[in-house]
Amino acid sequence: MSDTTLHELCKGFGALLSRSKTPQFAEEAARVNDRGNLPLHAACSFQASQDVVDALLKAYPQGASVPNGVGNLPLHQAAMWQAPPDTVELLLVHHPEGASARNQYGSLPLHMAASNSATAEVVKLLVDAYPDALHLQNDDGMTPLDLALADESTSEQVIALLEGRPPPPEMTRRQKAEKFMERADALERKLLTVRGSGGRQGRDFKDAVAAVRRLADCYPQALYSAGIDPNELEISLSNAMVDGGAMSSSRRGGSSGDAARKQQMAIENAILEAVLKRSKGAAKQGDDQDRDDFGGVRDRVEDLISSIVGLEHIKCQIRGLRRTTEICDLRESLLPDHGNGIRGLSALLLGATLSDTGGRPRAPHMIFFGNPGTGKTAVARLLAKVYHELGILRKPKFLEVERMDLIAADQRGTIAKTREVLEEARGGILFIDEAYTLGMTSKRSRAENAGNDAMNEIMRSIDTDEAGRDSPLVIMAGFPTEMNLFLARHEELRRRFDVTFEFPDYTCQELAEIFVDLVHAKGFYLDETVRVDYIAKLLQKQSDTFWRSERNGRVSELLLAGARTEVRKRIRSSQFEEQEVDPQLILRQDIETAMEGLN
Repeated sequence: MSDTTLHELCKGFGALLSRSKTPQFAEEAARVNDRGNLPLHAACSFQASQDVVDALLKAYPQGASVPNGVGNLPLHQAAMWQAPPDTVELLLVHHPEGASARNQYGSLPLHMAASNSATAEVVKLLVDAYPDALHLQNDDGMTPLDLALADESTSEQVIALLEGRPPPPEMTRRQKAEKFMERADALERKLLTVRGSGGRQGRDFKDAVAAVRRLADCYPQALYSAGIDPNELEISLSNAMVDGGAMSSSRRGGSSGDAARKQQMAIENAILEAVLKRSKGAAKQGDDQDRDDFGGVRDRVEDLISSIVGLEHIKCQIRGLRRTTEICDLRESLLPDHGNGIRGLSALLLGATLSDTGGRPRAPHMIFFGNPGTGKTAVARLLAKVYHELGILRKPKFLEVERMDLIAADQRGTIAKTREVLEEARGGILFIDEAYTLGMTSKRSRAENAGNDAMNEIMRSIDTDEAGRDSPLVIMAGFPTEMNLFLARHEELRRRFDVTFEFPDYTCQELAEIFVDLVHAKGFYLDETVRVDYIAKLLQKQSDTFWRSERNGRVSELLLAGARTEVRKRIRSSQFEEQEVDPQLILRQDIETAMEGLN
């Protein structure tokens, strides 16, 4: 759904208060657009006054606690777009827990306020509502103070509040004018410095072009995300270099500096044309499923992440690691070391984030908790592909093992089998299903500590990986109760796994989404009357929570198998009745009959 009339009114407010008196206002206030925004989100994004927000909250009180497509509450939007303090205070009154809510990038409302020049009054409201936010980091490892210090326009009052000290008295007009003059003088000095470094500009520009080409070769998805086709860009750059060279040869009276500038302009135009060409092409196909909300080409990594139903906490972790990885790759490309400690582009111009000399991030070893069918194996298999695409893993290898693949009849055999498995999974992911069984004794094994021998080899591999970076990424999975008991008994093993993910039971809505995805994956399609909400209500009505928790994703598979059986029955019946039947169409009655057969 695109923006409704009320979404548009919330951007100007002229007629909104009059419209709030109409009967349909309550229904309109609860509608979301295609980005998941309520009218309340739109109003907070356009600095709505308190009376406008109050009218929307009276019409739809739950609106203050509803996140949009990227996990932003209306409070996030208000903090990001410099809404008045009265508006922020009203949102906190209606939903005080919003001050501690994170979006899909791990940012709290205080992070949004600190990075977008919010007033000291707004910052104080958010700090008072959730004081712990002062010390919490977002997915990029930045605290609100870090974000505020990176913005030169942040006021001294805001900095003081974020540092936890009393704010200084507000400056007079004269003091503000002097402050602006100092800032203008500093900017002028910086411009003069850049202008005086003409001898370095040519080398910097070549480094930048080379960096773009390296990104196109090694990480094409980064350029795709920016709306550029790497192949088209390379052709345009090559043509620009040739044209620039020919132009400089044909100029008899011009200087070499003029020729270099001509060539530089040709390359700059080539990059801009590649971006514009890609953007125009995307605009013509705005409804294409292969394109994102901003008109660029969707990259493979985001497609893989989006294929996961639910599990938003895992998606946030992957996206955070991706952003950190790509920043490190960009830093390495833009700051190549020339051998004498001097880098091509000034770290001052790139800022603290890109000039940081920290190493490339690594994916942590993980523990997955969850009931059967919650997607532990499927997510681990997908992580192998995602981490390989990001360059974190050397290959997209995924090896699933269990106790019998690691344990032998004696200690020597156990060590040999475990090392063989670790070697086979090298460079990829080793997924140990029902890992808690390693703590059990076996009548077949003469050594009671056979599981301990396997765990010792796994720990040795993890410790070796700290230096070698080629041992497999290890994921241990199992049921919650058994895994907690197992890890409590093996503290040495537990300390080597930095991240634990809990896989909750799927809701009926998520099971319905999984069912629809399976239908399309198998080449079927649903009748127009069958929608996700209908399937979710059917599951809610005809099955109980305990039954679903024992199966989870298996419920969707069983439901599809039953529906396919009904389709085959209809095809056989049509042969006698001389009726045409679409063999790929699943009807509403097929799903209802299949659901009855599951119980």
